[in-house]
Amino acid sequence: MRTNLRFIVVNAVLIAGVLAGLSWHWRTTETLRAELDRERAALARLQASRQAEQQEQQLAAARARAEELDRLLAERATVARLQTELATLRDRAREMIAVGEARTPVSVRPSLVGNVLVFSLWKNSGRATPEAAFETGLWASANGDIDTLTGLLVFDAEARNEAAALYARLPETLRREFVSPERLVAVLAAKDVPLGSATILSQFPTANETKVSAQIFDADGKHRMALLSLRSDEAGWRFVVPANAVKRYAAWLRPAAAAPTP
Repeated sequence: MRTNLRFIVVNAVLIAGVLAGLSWHWRTTETLRAELDRERAALARLQASRQAEQQEQQLAAARARAEELDRLLAERATVARLQTELATLRDRAREMIAVGEARTPVSVRPSLVGNVLVFSLWKNSGRATPEAAFETGLWASANGDIDTLTGLLVFDAEARNEAAALYARLPETLRREFVSPERLVAVLAAKDVPLGSATILSQFPTANETKVSAQIFDADGKHRMALLSLRSDEAGWRFVVPANAVKRYAAWLRPAAAAPTP
């Protein structure tokens, strides 16, 4: 009987030991599983973070490519527009030469002040007076004489900065062709003068400048009003180029097709 009791006690102790070992093993296993789960979660977060970073880098690269394509498209559109404008000015010059050769001399040519003169009667009148400078500007625009027109322009600080910025945005080949911001603005200003007719309606002298109110007609007889400021220096009168005019030219060179990619 005692032997059986001892056997039972020993077995109970062994079983308790085994159960304690199993309990410790289970707790250890659960701890390791929890640690493994945390490591897996951390790894998943790291991978997700890396994927998000890679996706952001890919998105930034795609945006950069799109912006570069937009820039190239805008640059090509600018080149095309300016080349078209230069071709138009050259055609004007040839037309003016043909008109001059076929024109019957006018014995008495009326003044632009109060009279509507057709483009074939415009002439280089110098710039001794505001009306003379105005007519010379018309003549230079019609003849594509950019050198003369450039010499008739004067820029305030803001307009000069705008013109310099516009010139700097041109492709290098166009910068070489236009030489300077002033010549670029002269070409863009010439396009505003149609081969039609013009008249000076009135003049408004001030202490430093004279404003000239004029009416300009295109070849179809459609007209627009112009109010231009001229300023005198030691060599005569010149047109004051406002900053808003340069901004308008810049907008004209930016086609709607070259709008920024959102």
